[in-house]
Amino acid sequence: MDRPNIAAKDIELALKFRRAIKSFDPKKKISDEDIELILEAIRLAPTSYGFEPFNVIVAQDADLRKRIEKAAGVNAARFTASHLLIFTAKTGQELTRKDGHIDHMLRDVAQMNAIVRTGYKTFWKKWAKTDFKILGDDDKLHQWAARQAYIALGFAMMVAAERGIDSCAMEGFSIDKLAEILEDVKLIDCEKELPVVMLALGYGNKKPHSQTRRMMDEIARWY
Repeated sequence: MDRPNIAAKDIELALKFRRAIKSFDPKKKISDEDIELILEAIRLAPTSYGFEPFNVIVAQDADLRKRIEKAAGVNAARFTASHLLIFTAKTGQELTRKDGHIDHMLRDVAQMNAIVRTGYKTFWKKWAKTDFKILGDDDKLHQWAARQAYIALGFAMMVAAERGIDSCAMEGFSIDKLAEILEDVKLIDCEKELPVVMLALGYGNKKPHSQTRRMMDEIARWY
């Protein structure tokens, strides 16, 4: 595989282009090529132990969007975006149950044999219990899974910016209401996964707000 050599100025341009866009032009649509690239960025994003404990729903159906909009509170204005992505994260129960998500990843995706996957799962359990102290706590396991989804979210927003596409990540919604809607249309099983964050993608129709950030010497510590 060739090593990429993207100009630093182009990366900086994309980073500064990205804003949390509050209003989108409903007439401007993202090309199929670009949305597939963004979804590929999500698919290829790194996750802890390679477990990929999240899914993404591309919510394009108008009726579904209207229902979701009612659960979105102040974020309803973002629903004119070209595309709406909903990230879901696996529940603690689904991660750890027999033949659950982790077993699926090791057996079916990584295609490990029984001996190797037993060893790998034992290694993960030791880490989850001793180092991060999440094993046995379904809520903590779910939140760990959600953090992996946020890595993919960041990848999606960066690729969108590099393609000149506006975005807005959204947490301003009722998880319970959104989960109920998604389960009602059979997009999720709430015992296995729950929505954690949404991403609006499209082209803004208003000038983005000014951006403020802390200075580098406040954020980064060198030793």
